[in-house]
Amino acid sequence: MGMTITEKILAKSAKRPQVIPGENVWLNVDVLMTHDVCGPPTFAIWKKEFGEKAKIWDKKKLVIFPDHYIFTKNPHANRNVDVLRQFAAEYDLPNYYDIGTDRYKGVCHIALAEEGYDVPGTVLFGTDSHTCTSGAFGMFATGVGNTDAAFILGTGKIWERIPESMKFTFTGKMPPYLTAKDLILQILGDIGTDGMMFRVPFYLVRIHILVHRVHSECLQLVSVIPMQLLFWEPGKFGKGFLNQ
Repeated sequence: MGMTITEKILAKSAKRPQVIPGENVWLNVDVLMTHDVCGPPTFAIWKKEFGEKAKIWDKKKLVIFPDHYIFTKNPHANRNVDVLRQFAAEYDLPNYYDIGTDRYKGVCHIALAEEGYDVPGTVLFGTDSHTCTSGAFGMFATGVGNTDAAFILGTGKIWERIPESMKFTFTGKMPPYLTAKDLILQILGDIGTDGMMFRVPFYLVRIHILVHRVHSECLQLVSVIPMQLLFWEPGKFGKGFLNQ
């Protein structure tokens, strides 16, 4: 039996001819994203565990977006952004999008797409549960905790289980009164909140009537369901966006 597209992406990342659902493999990460909530603790863990002479595995593959604590005068929240700024300056990081500059991008999940980090066939991890939004571009994207992110920061690798696949197919014309959230809530109602607990990714086949915005909404909403990721084949709109 052949591999699913998700398995092919992971096999490529693991530099193996084939992977099997249920086995664990070392993945080579293409992009690590973090922000002002989880960036500071990730950096602290990295420095503690890798030592004073710790080196970032690849500066070009680390992307940092302050986007959570930007509209507040709370000094503790502002401190998080200060930590990002100091870390980016200390290690001369090219992909830090600072507040108050022409580079500032806003919400990290939108920025990943707009800045060209969402590349089909690649592997992206982020310190945010909504990282699965990037799956709208035909890539493996999922969230990780601070410790895993710190390990990626120092090695460029992560120990990951190859998930099984569950396929959902929507057919027909999308009624104007339905939204992406309705699709996900229907699936959630069918399988239950533990329907994919710790064992499978989420694999959807698009219906051509759906626009890419709906793909992204579906992917973002699945963060409320215990699953590893959601993969969605990019449609005509998505491919056109990527070509730009």
